Amino acid sequence: MTKKVNKKNAIVLILVLLMIGLIYWAYASRPKVEETQNTQTNKVMVYHNNTLKEEVNGKLIWQCYAETMTVDQDSQMFTMEKVKGTFYREDGTSIEINAPKATYDQKNKNIELVDGIEAKSSDELKFKTDKVTWNGEQGILTCEGNVDINKPGMRATADKAESKDAFTNFKLMGNAHIIKGDNQ
Repeated sequence: MTKKVNKKNAIVLILVLLMIGLIYWAYASRPKVEETQNTQTNKVMVYHNNTLKEEVNGKLIWQCYAETMTVDQDSQMFTMEKVKGTFYREDGTSIEINAPKATYDQKNKNIELVDGIEAKSSDELKFKTDKVTWNGEQGILTCEGNVDINKPGMRATADKAESKDAFTNFKLMGNAHIIKGDNQ
């Protein structure tokens, strides 16, 4: 009888060890979301390969993918690295913007992309600038610093450019120059 009890105990022990191993594996392989606390007790979350987007009445206005996204839950400020953003126009075309860094203020719905921006649209518009800002309240996309816009038949340079329709039409400010013809 003791051999049967020992076999039963051994089987139960093996099953318990397997369950513990399964629980540990499930815990260790969950998606990584890092939480840290800074000295002001703000809760900060870090996400990898994440996308933010804004819709109005079911229509996509913009979306931003970031390799790394840090969110301060108290201030609702997002800091992003290696960003690929897309701004959608009324006519169905879009502008894709690549930037090394960006911030998003969820309270005001403003985005700021920085550190050398390159963008191109689905209708052959291209631009480079130091900084792009999206003012969510006013619906204005602004380029600042070394603005260089190219589209078929035109090249424009300025210190600053603004647009309410994702650069279908735009206003140039500060040292503005427009050259007609193919100067890309």
